[in-house]
Amino acid sequence: MPSDTKNPAGAGALALKALEALGPRAEAFRSAVATAEEEIRTYVTQRRGVASYRGEQTLIELGPFAVGRIDAEKFATLLVEVEDLTPEAESVMVRAEEILSGFRVGTDFHLVTVEKGGDLRDAVKDALNHVGQVFGASRAVELARSGLFDPDQHSAFLSALPFRKWNRAERQLSPPLVVELESEDLLPAGLGEFLDGSVKIVLVVKGVTGPAPLARLITPGTYVVQTSDAKDLDGLARSPHPGVALLFDEARKDQARFIHDPDAGSAPWQRLQVAHMPAQPDVGRGRRAPIWLEELEHLAALAKKPADGEPLVGEVPEEEATSADQLAAWLLSQTDLSEG
Repeated sequence: MPSDTKNPAGAGALALKALEALGPRAEAFRSAVATAEEEIRTYVTQRRGVASYRGEQTLIELGPFAVGRIDAEKFATLLVEVEDLTPEAESVMVRAEEILSGFRVGTDFHLVTVEKGGDLRDAVKDALNHVGQVFGASRAVELARSGLFDPDQHSAFLSALPFRKWNRAERQLSPPLVVELESEDLLPAGLGEFLDGSVKIVLVVKGVTGPAPLARLITPGTYVVQTSDAKDLDGLARSPHPGVALLFDEARKDQARFIHDPDAGSAPWQRLQVAHMPAQPDVGRGRRAPIWLEELEHLAALAKKPADGEPLVGEVPEEEATSADQLAAWLLSQTDLSEG
């Protein structure tokens, strides 16, 4: 991360490594926030006492000849039409600037801590809703600039904007989150609803977990990582896809380590690189297989390369393709495509 970025208070060493790996994503968010903050500040400055401001600018542009000879304020109104900023609109923009400033200089919002016994999904939801203040403030500014801001209807934009109300552009700009939690609180299935746009979530887990808890989150468009090496997060940071990673506090033989990259191929086995696959223990007859075993079997099925001659997932066998081509050719022969 940039040298001027302070480490979030209370972050563990592994979480800090994760934040460093995701530095480019964090910096992109900070840069966008800084740009928006500067635009608001400039807009307010130019329209606060706009007549006087226009007059001063006009005198500068006309030069010494205009001093004492031309009414600069009246002359300026002939050249450009800029409306004064109403007190109500200025209040909205000042508040929005304060919100953006807090996210520009702070980094604590990148780090989420799930208290022991807490709910992982709710913790991530709250963190994203908090970040939503940035997008809500931006919407409030646009409404204020156009004179459409209604305090009764739009004041909520200056507090928080729930993730479910973020638009596509906002989800693409989402800053990365690093979540520290105990292994017994690792229930990642609920994170699926947040894996959209360019949302990146890294779970830093203390203690032993199941072999493949993130296997159920593997979809064709989602970057998924399980690793004990923070360097494996570099691909997640660069990927244009949403993604989730599980960073173990140490490598264990009973935990799978893999990377699922949506851009690595069209078939699951091409997208999935498995560095370590734990052995699947036998389950006694009549006993129901535990969920973690199903997750491991699911991961193994995705990683299995088809045998020679076996069609890839989604690939149409050659004989079926030939029949389909013949049918299409016949249909075309029976269709009059001539004009008129």
